[in-house]
Amino acid sequence: QTARTLHRGEVGLTLGLGLLNFGVLPPGNGEGNPILTPQARLAAGIADGVELGLHTGFMVSPAGGQPGFLGVVGDLKLALLHDPSSLSLALGFGGGWSLPMAGWGVQGGIYLDSNLRILPLYFVYRPILPLTADEFTIWHQLAAGLHLRLSDTARLLLEVDSFNGIWGIALGLELGL
Repeated sequence: QTARTLHRGEVGLTLGLGLLNFGVLPPGNGEGNPILTPQARLAAGIADGVELGLHTGFMVSPAGGQPGFLGVVGDLKLALLHDPSSLSLALGFGGGWSLPMAGWGVQGGIYLDSNLRILPLYFVYRPILPLTADEFTIWHQLAAGLHLRLSDTARLLLEVDSFNGIWGIALGLELGL
């Protein structure tokens, strides 16, 4: 979920693990309902600064139960600005079928990265339009995190996000293939 885009012919893979707490307290328990969400995104640079991606994942409760399929979402991300010494800005849009979209849906994205070595932060805003909702609605995801360079082809992502008031934390590994 960063503003970084691939160059023409490059391929990238991001592997991640999120932890969500829906904030629902079971009667008499006093604890939340944590959900683990292992995910992957495969992306290809179709032109310099233009990236086509495919994102999928699962969710499972550490308390037990069967894993659930999160869905598959395709997206296109366009770099608007990339200054390696200051910031990067990108726009994205896509769609597919996923549980976070309550079925079929479309989404947008605004991605802003600080490229400063001392403070490598990123911010994301994603409006999501669930197409199967009974009435017109737009859901919102806000995220912020650190993108830490591990090598020329690998970055570690540490993130906190809110999806319609549901808070989560995530860890990701972004790899250039």
